[in-house]
Amino acid sequence: MKKNYYRIIGLVCATCGLTSCGDFLEIEPRELVIEEQFWNEKNDVDNVVAGCYEGLQSSAVVTRMMAWGEFRSENVKVGQFAERDDLHMYKLINENIDAQNVYTNWSSFYTVINRCNTAILKAPKVADVDPSFTEGELKATVAELSALRDLCYFYLIRTFRDVPYTTTAFTDDNQKMDLPATPFKDVLDSLITDLEAVQYDAVRKYPSDGDKKLYQTGRITQDAIHAMLCEMYLWKQDYQKCIEYADMIIESKQKDAREKEGTLLSDMNLYFDGYPLIREWTNEADRFGNSYNEIFGEGNSDESIFELTYMRNDNMLANSAVSTYYGNNDNGFYTRVQPSDYIGLDVSNNVFKFFRKKEDARGHWSFNALTTTSTSSMIGKYVMSISTWEATSTAIKAYLTGVWAKDKNHSNWIIYRLTDIMLMKAEALVQQAAGDADPKLEEAFNLVNVIYRRCIMKDADKITASDQLKFDDYNTKEKMEELVMEERHRELLFEGKRWYDLVRRSLRDDNTQYLRKQLGNKGLKNAGVISSKLARMEAIFWPYNLDELKVNHNLTQNPAFGSGENSSYENTATNQ
Repeated sequence: MKKNYYRIIGLVCATCGLTSCGDFLEIEPRELVIEEQFWNEKNDVDNVVAGCYEGLQSSAVVTRMMAWGEFRSENVKVGQFAERDDLHMYKLINENIDAQNVYTNWSSFYTVINRCNTAILKAPKVADVDPSFTEGELKATVAELSALRDLCYFYLIRTFRDVPYTTTAFTDDNQKMDLPATPFKDVLDSLITDLEAVQYDAVRKYPSDGDKKLYQTGRITQDAIHAMLCEMYLWKQDYQKCIEYADMIIESKQKDAREKEGTLLSDMNLYFDGYPLIREWTNEADRFGNSYNEIFGEGNSDESIFELTYMRNDNMLANSAVSTYYGNNDNGFYTRVQPSDYIGLDVSNNVFKFFRKKEDARGHWSFNALTTTSTSSMIGKYVMSISTWEATSTAIKAYLTGVWAKDKNHSNWIIYRLTDIMLMKAEALVQQAAGDADPKLEEAFNLVNVIYRRCIMKDADKITASDQLKFDDYNTKEKMEELVMEERHRELLFEGKRWYDLVRRSLRDDNTQYLRKQLGNKGLKNAGVISSKLARMEAIFWPYNLDELKVNHNLTQNPAFGSGENSSYENTATNQ
């Protein structure tokens, strides 16, 4: 490594220029600066914080959020050009992973981690010399940086299980950098301890108008930290704490809705049992909007908790990961990844294979036909910017339009939104239930049903009992557990959640039976060999990258992947 590499890497983000407070999320790189000219005023710290967000927004990070959380699942198959243009992705989707696969590279996450660690180290010293940097602002900044760092580690442990963990900034070449892997449970406990220590130092509410209106969902807040803690406790299998943090978020969103909607909240209560969700379909467009347009098209919706925000400006950073893998308007919707046959849209019959009813808007959210005569589909979520409803005397039809141009996709990448939290709470309630008669099962059902009801494309007064789920159909603990898993699958399709849900279920069951059953729906060749390999718990995690093993001799390869140089089953580009 070049001398002073780690001294400089913590400052890379410091080169992101900001012209006003409203430009915080508008990233424009500049040249590097040296440390002696830096860390003198609050603006220096603000620029570093902006650089940490820029690191998370990078194609390298978002691509891995997609690949790690989605592409091993049954949701996707390889697209038209994957084998030709991205053999590593082709092998990944076909569950043929080895340590030479580029998607096992975690360096982009550790870059963000070290930026955060460096800023946490330096910020108090800046506060000592800049009287405008108040104690409250310092605490909020440290909380924000801690959460961004902990989010990166949370992705890493869910993907690789045991990973090198440190909160020390690497600013000197003489520091020991080849750290051994810390066990999953120890890292998870450390993340929880860290977040609980800073949760109330973070900003609760940014101004709702003016330049900072996007900060509420585009930057770390107390709600975002509580969302992270909610999910971390779910993985820790501390279900009561998971529920407590879920309730904090729900109550916070309810408070925000009351402040924004006033008396209109009474109507919302009737429709959504008090949960402030965006209506899917209504003829009162001035009061409630189309949920796809607000959540995924415009972004930063009232349901959002934390998302990576890409400004609607072609001169600013674009979401190139979505453009590359999910699709764009180039060459007839070029895609490397498509919905699997098991889950996708049957265009010929206009049927959503994976959804119970045509009126479930989430089907319309998720898919779009490649052509009007095609028998397959492309991913629509994040790829299309506009959803349009057309009501006729016999039916309601939905259309996704406005496909983002190649390399000009500005859709936000959502990390947490309200329905995700509600379904985490439902999952925790089911696990708490002592048996089939436990009232927690009905509480979990009600959470699922209100989300399902929101997605029915009918006016509120036209939704009948037949349009809703029935508790009697799911009145055992086993059936309710399946319902929650299925509805998380439908609600969060293509959002980088599914593989992690399958891994979490496997850890809870202490076996991979459910995961292997679901992956069987993908229709891979060599399915029997793959299923046999995935019977090992280690195999549901990823191998360490071979280059990392070469420079860090304190790492020991995941035993499910042998030496790491080759996968332990057929390593060809044709098994599909």
